[in-house]
Amino acid sequence: MKNDEILSEKVRLLDELAMEKEVCVQAFDIENYLTEFYDFYEIKNRKQSLIQSPKNFDMTLKELAGDDVWLPIAESAESLFGEPERVMIFDDYSALIGELEGEDGLGPFFFVFDIMFCEYDGFALCFISGTNN
Repeated sequence: MKNDEILSEKVRLLDELAMEKEVCVQAFDIENYLTEFYDFYEIKNRKQSLIQSPKNFDMTLKELAGDDVWLPIAESAESLFGEPERVMIFDDYSALIGELEGEDGLGPFFFVFDIMFCEYDGFALCFISGTNN
């Protein structure tokens, strides 16, 4: 199994668990992950900037996913990938959330609550909490 296949399988396992808690996980190349994120979700307004989260991975994920669901996602992410090198969040993503939700819920998500990126060696994981219900 090649490294890309191993990464894809790990992301699939984490995403499967996370989706049960209404959190989506997507992997992107570390060099251009914000651009890849914009391309993947067809985001037109690309003026948002990322800043380093003032909190560690666990506390940022707890804020993103909620008190009652963050721990199994964190444990799975850490067992599959280890600790991220850096956790990044948007400084202001209100316009981005509008595009992700789309008019009348026609975007990739019906509701988006929060977004964070975790940087690792060679890739970044994007965590989005939201729902399509």
